[in-house]
Amino acid sequence: MTDAPRFSKILYDFESYLAVERNYSPGTRKAYVYDVDRFAEHLILRHKRMPPVAAITTDQIRAYLEYLQENRHLRSTTLSRTISSIRQFFQFCVARRFITTSPADAIHSPKNPKKLPVFLIAPELKQLLRAPDRTDWRGRRDYAILVVLCFTGMRLKEIVGLNLGDLDFETRQVRVFGKGARERAIPMNPIVIDALKEYLRERPAAVEPAVLIGRNNQRISARMIEKIVEKYAKLAGIWRKGVSPHKLRHTFATLLHMKAVDILEIQTLLGHASITSTQIYTHTHPGKLKAAVDKLSDI
Repeated sequence: MTDAPRFSKILYDFESYLAVERNYSPGTRKAYVYDVDRFAEHLILRHKRMPPVAAITTDQIRAYLEYLQENRHLRSTTLSRTISSIRQFFQFCVARRFITTSPADAIHSPKNPKKLPVFLIAPELKQLLRAPDRTDWRGRRDYAILVVLCFTGMRLKEIVGLNLGDLDFETRQVRVFGKGARERAIPMNPIVIDALKEYLRERPAAVEPAVLIGRNNQRISARMIEKIVEKYAKLAGIWRKGVSPHKLRHTFATLLHMKAVDILEIQTLLGHASITSTQIYTHTHPGKLKAAVDKLSDI
């Protein structure tokens, strides 16, 4: 272990390390240095001086985090970032041999509460699908985009990557390649089939095999699809924040759950590798839980 310089010098070198070796953005570097600096101020107030880096203990870090929770009422995400900043700072000190072990290694970040998915209710979904003007091919394309997102649960990347050869109208299935290049087949209901056929009859000729084309008859971009969804959400009078392709995926999964589709089947349709990713939808319909408990009265 080498003799450590003054804390202010270590903090200055830490910021340089974040910039050069970790390639962090200016905003991230500023946040990390701010968190460590606030921790140092807390130590100075408690101990009337800044203790040497080698003298800082795990208990002092825990006491600071408890102080933040009790007096600052930080959100779990902000608290997690503070812990990450302090942990990286002490890892830096270990790497520079100012200390032999990090007092922050035993500090664990709080679990962030899972947000419930945002989805459209049935009347909103109907309004959204009525919004496109289907008198030209672009309107039919936009309608097909909305229908596919709402009734197949595809991810944005998956719908962008759709090729003509992925559609099988005879078996009523569409082949998609999800995360990790995992392939799955999604059944297409009559609404999806009709929307795609109506669009494909008018689709301009293109060199691309893409199902959905945009400017210059090239494969449509993810950002363009996001704009299309935002546009028709506003036209449909749905002003809630964040109506997006991902929210339509949530809508698909939530409606399936409300229709009593088994959670394992929903997992397969969404292409989730783990059931834990799908279980969030079990919390979206309290009425179903009440009905399940009521069934016990028949025993």
